[in-house]
Amino acid sequence: MRHYRILLLSILAVFFLSASSDPPPQPATAETQAELSAAFSRRVESPGVKSLTFDLFDPEVDVAFTSPDGATAVLWLALRDDAGRLLATEPGLALATRTDDGWQVLLPGDPGWEEALAALPEGMLPIELSPAPEGVSLQANVDTLYGYYLPYAAGTARWLEGSISHFQSIPELGYPSCDAQYCRYAYDFTDSWHFPLLASKDGTVVGSRDTCADGSPTCTNYIVLRNGGDGAYQIYLHLAYGTIPDKLSNGASVKRGQYLGDSDDTGYSTSQHVHFMVTDSIWMGNSGYYWGRSIDIRFADVAINSGIPRNCYEVVYFPIYDGATQCLGSKSDPRNPNNDWFVSGNLGAYPPTGALTRPAAGATVAGGTSPSIDVSANASDDVRVTAVRLVARINGQWMEIGPKVSQPASPGFYDWDVDLCAAGPFNGPLELALRVWDHEGNVAAALAPRTIQVDHACPPPSSQLEPAEVFASTALRLNWEASSSGAGLGGFELQWTTSPGSWKPADTISLPGGLRSTWFGGQPGSTVYFRLRALDSNGQAEAWPASAETSAALPTGCTPDGFEPDDTPDQARDLALGEWALGSLCGSSDPAGNPDWFWVQIDQPEKYFVGMSSQSGGAAVKITVYGGDGSTVLASGGSSGIGQGAGVRFQAETAGGYYIKVEPLTPNLFGTDAVYRIVAAQLREIFMPVMAR
Repeated sequence: MRHYRILLLSILAVFFLSASSDPPPQPATAETQAELSAAFSRRVESPGVKSLTFDLFDPEVDVAFTSPDGATAVLWLALRDDAGRLLATEPGLALATRTDDGWQVLLPGDPGWEEALAALPEGMLPIELSPAPEGVSLQANVDTLYGYYLPYAAGTARWLEGSISHFQSIPELGYPSCDAQYCRYAYDFTDSWHFPLLASKDGTVVGSRDTCADGSPTCTNYIVLRNGGDGAYQIYLHLAYGTIPDKLSNGASVKRGQYLGDSDDTGYSTSQHVHFMVTDSIWMGNSGYYWGRSIDIRFADVAINSGIPRNCYEVVYFPIYDGATQCLGSKSDPRNPNNDWFVSGNLGAYPPTGALTRPAAGATVAGGTSPSIDVSANASDDVRVTAVRLVARINGQWMEIGPKVSQPASPGFYDWDVDLCAAGPFNGPLELALRVWDHEGNVAAALAPRTIQVDHACPPPSSQLEPAEVFASTALRLNWEASSSGAGLGGFELQWTTSPGSWKPADTISLPGGLRSTWFGGQPGSTVYFRLRALDSNGQAEAWPASAETSAALPTGCTPDGFEPDDTPDQARDLALGEWALGSLCGSSDPAGNPDWFWVQIDQPEKYFVGMSSQSGGAAVKITVYGGDGSTVLASGGSSGIGQGAGVRFQAETAGGYYIKVEPLTPNLFGTDAVYRIVAAQLREIFMPVMAR
């Protein structure tokens, strides 16, 4: 955050606004600051200085100032944590004196520290480390004040860099940075960059400044409010250049949650943050901003420590003050970057407003072929709108859909497109509204809701039949590819015809959405033509292809297998228990409807099973089991469809021979390649125990 400070230091002529007639202390030149940094490094590397704090923080010279005679310097010390991050807080302090051997650095508590501090020229110490002016009493007891809120927008979180850290004695880091009587109840909140500040409580503007350049170490932007009820003062320090609204002049009334300006790094600060505290009195020091003694306040939106924010580093390493023992995060890993993010409940006093202008209430949108709809809205705010977005009520909750739009088409007017299908497969009534964000971080969740009608938010799905997979059989297999356009695949419709160009709704087969292959059986000697269309989960259908996607010519005859004739019980083939046998659906005299008979010897009365699997060519059968007379039916069953297996169970009451008849599932199903496998075996039933509780 200080990358431009060396340039600033070389051109700045004053340190603080000073009432003294003496020349103001000068920022050190780049050369002198480098010498002071080297001297400080030697000092902290010397024996007896390093402590546990060096495991967590590395101090470095952030800014240096020299006295008018060049004999004394004040060093502002910044801290880097073990992740390389510069802490956003008030700096530590070290002193340096020029000797014949170069700069000699004093740390707080060193011999001669107090004398060197007292001998500094007027204006070289910041107000945080200066005594209160004459006539200001710091002895009065002030009751704890309640009803304050974190000074940023509801729903946003900021990192608590420190509170009681300000006044802890850590000499090797240059602390304290602020006297305990001033900063016991002071809080530093930060984030990765500037963030908007909101009033913690109602008040009246007492004073403000935002003319200091961002990052300036010699000039502090601030705003101070006086509370109406308890008469205390809210002090906000280190604000950004030019961000305090013009209307917040002295005497202006401010509501809790009203925008005050943005945080920055101006003045006595090592990185961008806001220093917030409430005081019982204020005074203007030679540093050019108001100051006072912090008093005990409680934040209504801080759930720990009865409303006192603390970070985990503080509750682990420092004494406990005001009973505040809790932090937000892991005490065993106190500098974890996921710790200590405090979420505000400070609702904006002036949230953004707005309304959709398109689509209108009751409008029908989408239409299937194009998922994008035109959306427009008006939006406004007392500071500025930063973004708008469409929201839809889905399962009872307002959900953001489409892009977050930050650039208006014209002042206050936004126009953009939203892909409804990307948000969901809507079809039917849908409630929409506008969500608006403002600069402060306020969010208007669902403005001007209205209900529209969606005619299939997603385009229809698509499919493509592949060339038919044909065999020496009256059955063929069809395969296809399909893709959803967002609503999911609900099913397919397969149409067939033997007359190209003539399609009949009656010749349509419905198939489930998860299928990508199916068997089809046709008339021998015919040529069959096919087309396919997909349907989505809302029932929206793909357009039918204008012409057939594939076709196949079916055979008129077949070549029987080597086991013919086996068309009667007298011609039955022997089938050994447990052994598979092959057969085909092709008769020696008539290819259609050809039965195959099997005979199986059973020596032990038991339950048995006859199973068939389709080997090729779409073979599918009906199975009938007969007693030893070849006419008494014991069991029957069949394939569920072409190309599917089959199975039946039966009880053999006595030992002896049993007959099995296998015939095509449909009379016209035959073919040299329509081959099946069959087996007969003893049935072994396994019963699992039923557990109940």
